Amino acid sequence: MGVNRRAEWDSTSRESGLEEAHPPNWIPPVQPDQPPSDRIIPLGELFVGFMLIGLLGFGGIAASANYVIVERNRWMTQKEFVELFGISSILPGGNILNASVMVGDRHHGILGSAVCLFSLLLMPLIILLIIATTYDHFSYLPDVQAAIAGGASAVAGLIIGTGLKMARSVDRTVAAAIFGLATFLAIGIFRLPLASVVLTIVPLSVATALYMLRRNQSGRRP
Repeated sequence: MGVNRRAEWDSTSRESGLEEAHPPNWIPPVQPDQPPSDRIIPLGELFVGFMLIGLLGFGGIAASANYVIVERNRWMTQKEFVELFGISSILPGGNILNASVMVGDRHHGILGSAVCLFSLLLMPLIILLIIATTYDHFSYLPDVQAAIAGGASAVAGLIIGTGLKMARSVDRTVAAAIFGLATFLAIGIFRLPLASVVLTIVPLSVATALYMLRRNQSGRRP
């Protein structure tokens, strides 16, 4: 890729008379023509990426999904990932399962959804069968029980850390803070049923966001 960019630059510079403007080994910086979300991701890359998510997602898969999709492969921006997970969270089923179906469908339709879902579940299913068989024989040992308790604490930290990272991409408005705090209090403190909280807060937050968007658009009109 570097050789091709250099050849293109040499051709352009000779035509424009700028061949001496930079050192001989200088390679012009890459300027992406499209944002990450507009690139069609190959099926093989989707398969490897979601298989990696499944392998890294011990106890909490949101952190590994954020790492693979946003930081490692740059399939989405952080804001797009937050929006994807927001939609996935209000749909029935697991968050990352819903997200894998939507990401696959975005790039390759039904085939892409099937590939992403299959690769996501492949390795965790194999590992789960091995661990379940092993745990059945050694679960009575105090060291095993202590290890499970320690793992649960680490998972809680991963979830909190990922939540804080995702929160940085959310628009910092009073309405967003109110709905976020209300959701935390309802589920984390008062232990209200998740379905009731989702069916109440999500419609209110969506209606508020639409109202604020329309108000801002009307305010910018001449």
